Amino acid sequence: MTKALLPADLAVERAVDLLAVMAHPVRLAVLSWLHRRGPASVGELVEAFSVEQSAMSHHLRQLREARLVVTERQGKRVIYQLQDDHVGCIVEDAIRHAAEGPSHSAEEER
Repeated sequence: MTKALLPADLAVERAVDLLAVMAHPVRLAVLSWLHRRGPASVGELVEAFSVEQSAMSHHLRQLREARLVVTERQGKRVIYQLQDDHVGCIVEDAIRHAAEGPSHSAEEER
């Protein structure tokens, strides 16, 4: 018998999907860059990360489909920015936590 998903279960599944999209070095770095520096065009991001335009467009499409970034057209340019401040907070908290490193080893926990 399949258990019905509770609203909290659905939220957890959606969070897992969001984190999975973020779990790529280029995508995480782009999200951090947009949080720290603000909106940018594909060209600016390609230059900042030394990534082929086609690869950057692929990453940005994934971020857009996951509702992590939104776009705005300015003439012929498409500008990307974070969906909201929550995205930036998640990214920066994860990076800050990773930078802290382990405060003690797993052996010490035993």
